[in-house]
Amino acid sequence: MLLAAALLAAAAPLPPGRPAPGPYKAGQVWEYRTRPSDEGSLLKIQKVDRAGANGLPGPIYHVSVIGFHLANPRIRPALPHAPFAKAALEASLTRPSPLRPAFPDAVPGIVQWQQAKGGVYTVPVAQVIDMLDQTTRNMGAE
Repeated sequence: MLLAAALLAAAAPLPPGRPAPGPYKAGQVWEYRTRPSDEGSLLKIQKVDRAGANGLPGPIYHVSVIGFHLANPRIRPALPHAPFAKAALEASLTRPSPLRPAFPDAVPGIVQWQQAKGGVYTVPVAQVIDMLDQTTRNMGAE
């Protein structure tokens, strides 16, 4: 019984506000602090700009996110590319995932981001997903 409790405690997500252990590397798949409706959603670190990019300080983490839900059924719920500052990523990640599902290709989004000299998200991943949900809620309803 004690062993089972220890294993469950070891597998439990980190409490809110506590950063996940680093270092973070391209190819890693992570669980993150999701919205309640998105439990099971996963994040993959696609690329890491250690020295920064677009005049922004580094590191910058380019991620893809799958498995979340959107209110608009016309929109496919996948986020191929989103750049995050380290603090925002650390505030989101809970533990590495043993799963290796297919993720969308992030390269076109990374190239577009570089060409546009885009910025980075400084808010947690779940907040970005929520903004995406709000923005797409009425798309295609005309």
